[in-house]
Amino acid sequence: MKIWKEAGATLLTVVGLAMALSVTQGWNWPLLGDARAGIIALGIVGLSACSISGSAAMAFSMKDPFVIAAVATGIVLLALGVIGLFVNTLPYLVAMMGATVVIWLVATTRHLLEGNTNTRHAATA
Repeated sequence: MKIWKEAGATLLTVVGLAMALSVTQGWNWPLLGDARAGIIALGIVGLSACSISGSAAMAFSMKDPFVIAAVATGIVLLALGVIGLFVNTLPYLVAMMGATVVIWLVATTRHLLEGNTNTRHAATA
């Protein structure tokens, strides 16, 4: 596991969630005036975090339960985002925030467990 990439992905996730919170809590941040703007901001920052976090992984297998959970959550996240762009209401943004936290937890847990497994294998070899 590449800890700096994981830390960068975590920081981006926090930034994206803060941007979405600014919409739901009425903080009046510039360019974040409605649910659609929050969905776009969270989508862009979340996709950036995903690309950084994905490169922190050691291996990729569709048989891995963490990968299956992340892909399933990603599909739900994408569907919520597309529908939310058309509907422009806060419940879709809030649901996207929840899905973003879930996908971050799944990816980070996988990377942490993967790093511990590789450390154990290297020590026994």
